[in-house]
Amino acid sequence: MTNAKGDNLTYAGVNWPGSLDTMVPEGLQYSSIADLVYKIKSIGMNAIRLTWAVEMVDDILDNGGDKDIRTAFLDVLGPQNGTKVFDAVMKNNPLFAPNITRLQVFDAIADECAKQQIYVHLDNHVSKAGWCCDRHDGNAWFGDTFFDTTKWKRALGYMAEHLNGAIIQGKMWPNLVSMALRNELRNSANRLVAFDVNWDTWYGNMTSGADAIHKANPDLLIFFSGLYFGSQLREIFDHDSVGRSNRNDIHFDRSKLAYKDKIVLEVHDYDMDESNCTNKRTKLTKQAFAALGPISPQVQTLFPLVMTEWGFAQAPDQYQGPFASCLRDFLPEKQVGWMTWVLGGSYYIRSGIQDYDETWGLLDHTWDDWRCPECIDRGLAPMVKATLDS
Repeated sequence: MTNAKGDNLTYAGVNWPGSLDTMVPEGLQYSSIADLVYKIKSIGMNAIRLTWAVEMVDDILDNGGDKDIRTAFLDVLGPQNGTKVFDAVMKNNPLFAPNITRLQVFDAIADECAKQQIYVHLDNHVSKAGWCCDRHDGNAWFGDTFFDTTKWKRALGYMAEHLNGAIIQGKMWPNLVSMALRNELRNSANRLVAFDVNWDTWYGNMTSGADAIHKANPDLLIFFSGLYFGSQLREIFDHDSVGRSNRNDIHFDRSKLAYKDKIVLEVHDYDMDESNCTNKRTKLTKQAFAALGPISPQVQTLFPLVMTEWGFAQAPDQYQGPFASCLRDFLPEKQVGWMTWVLGGSYYIRSGIQDYDETWGLLDHTWDDWRCPECIDRGLAPMVKATLDS
């Protein structure tokens, strides 16, 4: 990845969820946006992956406009807890207007990130808001229970245009570099899903989704995820076809796409069963990292690559374990950017449990301090430096 000047751009960042049930970015009942961005900046990180749900845009376009966050909290958390959380959010973020909407909170995060020189990468995580991901959540594959492809493409275009300042006057995100098409595509448990799970379906939908983003905001890099929960990209860059049209093979030929120089591949890794780092490196290379090159009979097209999710429970034995240790060396060595899961130590609500504790969060339950300072000081912060120095 390079910027307009031709300089290399590498992400070293963290996921900040905004796609769960309330569709309000998490953690604001415990901290201000400014303090949270400062904490990200304090360990050298330069980017956030901010997640959002199609359902928010559906509300804006089909249901009378965006909800204010007070209504969003009360609808999801109930009158008593919703009011309590709303009051805490407003206390921590006194510049918020009383009727601030969900999307305006996204704007506020982007604005603060710009002030503190943090890039924003926007990720469409789900269609129906909630915790992700499994095969039963209705968000898994094109045409799944909640995955209306027409509304998805419409939402991608809407968000890209909003961020470009064309819909809401003055709401540009100058630090927005990239948008992702969809998080962790996977086989749905719904047998009535409208589209077959294959690369042919993937190709048609992903390229038309990218068309919607590029038309609305042609400056953005566009992230393409693969299949199998975002772990498999091989068919995109190797000699295999990604589908068939009129009995002819379809290959991912980016030279024919209007955004040919804007394509970035993204991969996730949560494979903690492999304890041998050499084996893990080999598997990751075959599935994704071969896209970096060199060209070979097996690798036909080269792409930039970012690992947009990986993570582990924040505990000393975990950051020293084979999974984290291997990636801590491998990613800087390959000069690949990354975002770890996840920033905060709790959610407004997750899977029906309010104030859900997130043991994988870099921050503690109250978003006040690092959950595992040793994991940050001896693990993540040095990895950030090694990544950006590479």
